[in-house]
Amino acid sequence: MSANGLRVLVIGAGAGIFRAHRAGLEAIGARVVGVQDVDPDRVERVADELECPGHTETAELLEIPADLAVILAPHPFHAPLTIACLHAGLHVLVEKPIAIQVAEADAMAEEADRCGRVLAVAFQQRTRPEVLEARRLVDQGFLGELQHAALLSTWPRRHAYFDLGPWRGSWRGEGGGVLLNQGEHDLDLLCHLAGVPATVFGWTRTRMHPVETEDTVEAILQWSSGAVGSVHISTAEVDEAQRIELTGSRGRLRLLPGRLEATRNREDFREYAASVGDPFQGPEPGELSVFEGAGNGHEDLYRDLARALGTGLAPIAPAREATRALELANAIILSSKSGEVVGLPLDRPRYGALLRDLQERSGTHELTRSR
Repeated sequence: MSANGLRVLVIGAGAGIFRAHRAGLEAIGARVVGVQDVDPDRVERVADELECPGHTETAELLEIPADLAVILAPHPFHAPLTIACLHAGLHVLVEKPIAIQVAEADAMAEEADRCGRVLAVAFQQRTRPEVLEARRLVDQGFLGELQHAALLSTWPRRHAYFDLGPWRGSWRGEGGGVLLNQGEHDLDLLCHLAGVPATVFGWTRTRMHPVETEDTVEAILQWSSGAVGSVHISTAEVDEAQRIELTGSRGRLRLLPGRLEATRNREDFREYAASVGDPFQGPEPGELSVFEGAGNGHEDLYRDLARALGTGLAPIAPAREATRALELANAIILSSKSGEVVGLPLDRPRYGALLRDLQERSGTHELTRSR
């Protein structure tokens, strides 16, 4: 499939994030042949700009011949809209998070397999050069045996951010707070580089913002190998935008926006620990190398998607991999609400029951398919 001939439908085209996706579509020469949004004024404006049909109903949009659907609607609609598009014979790129609970994401991935279509998730941060380099080093065994992983991420927001849409910060509208919205990028990179932890104990808090869902999260993680780690994500404080630190027996990686610091130990710590010598003398300092990265746009995400559609290879963030960040987010929420250590794979029915209870008690009364 040629990217230049790619016909695209956009669902939730009135969303602010569409500007970034439009840049990505233009980068590969794709053509938007139809747009949808529940807001008639917004869909008319976007349709006029793109000179294509605009609809308020998804069923009408899916009657237009196309190859790819881009889904930008709020999180609770991702699963049903994705499955409808797959049934219509379309490949799908869905905004993060892939869904609001893992059981939905499982169903989406299974349906994509059944239909023989690509289902990709908009985790554009995976395309950052410094992230690609970190993944390359991990795959080559740079870290040795993973010992510790730490994630810190802050996304400062004003109260006004949550006023932009009644669905934001509510259990019915988002299915979670910073974990389901901004923090999905961070959790995805952590799982992408360190793998999925085996157990989680978490705390979610609403510290600053007038919302139902969490604006601050702390969690302790343990991997099946015995490695341990932590997560701290917040929209209610100012700190580094993102910092992921991985410590292994052979080396250390420190990932920041636009920068990767890699320190290679002179000897594997397992060898140092077993060696003969002064019991108080530490190992010699390792060698530090710095890799400068750049970019975090959707252009590279769409170039990768075009490559996947053209070659049959997997996209950089396929559905089953993208589900891991959602599963970790769900596990942290379940742990916080239950006060228990939660194991992964997540108990899908148990989390589904918790989410239904939270949604039933949610105070949000207006929910639309626009971001």
